[in-house]
Amino acid sequence: ENAISASRFHPLMSDIDLDVRLLAESDGVIADPSKLRQVFLNLIINAADAILSSKDPSKGKISIISDVQRKVQDDLNESMDVLRVDYIDNGIGIAETDLENIFDPFFTTKAYGKGTGLGLSVCFMIVEGMGGKIEASSQEGQGTTMTLYLPLHFNEELENG
Repeated sequence: ENAISASRFHPLMSDIDLDVRLLAESDGVIADPSKLRQVFLNLIINAADAILSSKDPSKGKISIISDVQRKVQDDLNESMDVLRVDYIDNGIGIAETDLENIFDPFFTTKAYGKGTGLGLSVCFMIVEGMGGKIEASSQEGQGTTMTLYLPLHFNEELENG
């Protein structure tokens, strides 16, 4: 929530419609708040960059939607409830040939001097360190969806107290 509030005042966001639907407001994850904020801000700023590089930035829109997804299977075939957060933009999108590399360190689709290629790789490491997963889907010229899956934390004392 703080990252979203902060991003509203970022110069990149001045003409972008920000649609926030937090359907999992009371669900919690165990995470370092500053690292999670770093991930959220990075995804918002990347989305804003993609919109500003599009043909008509004045129609830019970023949607941030959180929800609980029940019983997602992980790599070990165990199932668990996760917090799913989608960052959806209508920017320039990512070429299919680049999509598989976007989480690699120093990989960037930005012009020389405009990006280090570390933002998404750092996001990937932070999310994986929390036991979560980050995925991207995109169509060139149509926009990108970045999806975070973070394991939910249920505090029985809070629920029963």
